[in-house]
Amino acid sequence: YVIDDFSTGLEDNICSEAIYIRHDIVDYIHNPDLLKNVLVSNKIDIIIHLAAMTDVRESIEKPINAFNVNLLSTISICDVALENGISKLLFASTSAVFGEPEYLPVDEFHPQKPISPYGLSKLSAESFLINRFVESSVDFVSFRLPNVYGPRQRSDLEGGVVAIFNDKMINNDEIVFFGDGKQTRDWVHVDDIANAFILGINKNNIGQQIICLGTKWNNSLEDLFNYLSNYHNYTKIPKRFGAKIGDIKHMSMSFKKAKEILKW
Repeated sequence: YVIDDFSTGLEDNICSEAIYIRHDIVDYIHNPDLLKNVLVSNKIDIIIHLAAMTDVRESIEKPINAFNVNLLSTISICDVALENGISKLLFASTSAVFGEPEYLPVDEFHPQKPISPYGLSKLSAESFLINRFVESSVDFVSFRLPNVYGPRQRSDLEGGVVAIFNDKMINNDEIVFFGDGKQTRDWVHVDDIANAFILGINKNNIGQQIICLGTKWNNSLEDLFNYLSNYHNYTKIPKRFGAKIGDIKHMSMSFKKAKEILKW
């Protein structure tokens, strides 16, 4: 079962093997019975919570919306899950909870100092879930995700720079760097991220865990541009503008704990 309001999802990507329920999770804040009815009537045992406002810039412009979607809705989902016998909840957190890293690759012990409402709202939700589930029998895993890329990623949304560069090169459009191009990211393919969630589903008695899903590699924006330029025979020079507020300069994450616990 998939709960989705299709605010960013595309109808063309609907999976014929899933049943879709069109809810806005913000509605659960004041009407938790909407979710309760879904869980009870369909005998749901595991929740994978991926829904979020993920645009850093939008979170800066509309912080109340960011906290409604990312924190308050999550609180309602957690409460309904606990009241209705859920055995496991897997949560998509983010590397943005760390802010500017003090060391690389960051791991689960790195201090959390988010520099955007997006990062702060996700950290707040993660902290709340750990606090609520630690006294329960519910297994809980918060996966801190890197920059995820892969098939069907939308190039018209924030964050998907691999998709943005790829589509622009295919169309021979201009490409823009915000910053000097030397900022680095940890790009991980969506298949690997999906596999981590599957391993989390299948791992029994996992308890309450925070797990980073990185590669520990630092890849620069210039590296990405050069790789794709060679692939597409793209010859235009990128335009350069100042860095955006809320952007982290360098990020890579460890996979040590994910390997130890999940063999990921």
